[in-house]
Amino acid sequence: MTERRPVVVKIGGGLLRVEGLAGLRRACAEATELARRRPVLVVPGGGPFADAVRAVDAQVGLPEGIAHALALRAMDQLGMVLATLLPAAELLPRLVAPRGVGLLAAAPAFAGRSEIPESWAVTSDSLAVLAAGSIGAEEALLLKPMGGALTRRPSDDSPVPVLTAGELQALQELGGGRAVDAYLPEAVRRTGVTVLVRRPGGRAGGTRIVPA
Repeated sequence: MTERRPVVVKIGGGLLRVEGLAGLRRACAEATELARRRPVLVVPGGGPFADAVRAVDAQVGLPEGIAHALALRAMDQLGMVLATLLPAAELLPRLVAPRGVGLLAAAPAFAGRSEIPESWAVTSDSLAVLAAGSIGAEEALLLKPMGGALTRRPSDDSPVPVLTAGELQALQELGGGRAVDAYLPEAVRRTGVTVLVRRPGGRAGGTRIVPA
């Protein structure tokens, strides 16, 4: 990574679901540490808040635009929790590089962007990559509870250290690659951003996803 260029850190809502506030604290501590060397834009995941929107959508069949808008607001609900753990963070309603640590307000930042599909294939994973492309970041770090273990086959949970966007897409078509959303290969190709998926504090390991 090039020092002093901004980096996007997505703090996955799955950390709250699996590890509680302790998982979020570890991720926030890593983002804060990283911000000592370069600007960090934190993108919140949706986690249990997005799960609630999915459940309502599954039950009543929400219009895609409404489901998308509610999912963005679910990210901001997690963002409210992260704000208490990142007291020095600047709340950013637009896709701009922060001076130090910035916490993105997803609903205003992504609202009305026709280039973003309104689909459950696009989650905070891909939104973090698109945010990175918008602010000139070369890398997006996705902090999740599963340690970046993308699978070669649905029955194999061994990690894949490096994947191209094309390899990830092919893997997902076979039922693997479930650590990230289905749109992520296209987001990586569109932006040229490199993605690293791993647990908070896991300086080694994880899965790196590169454009080509």
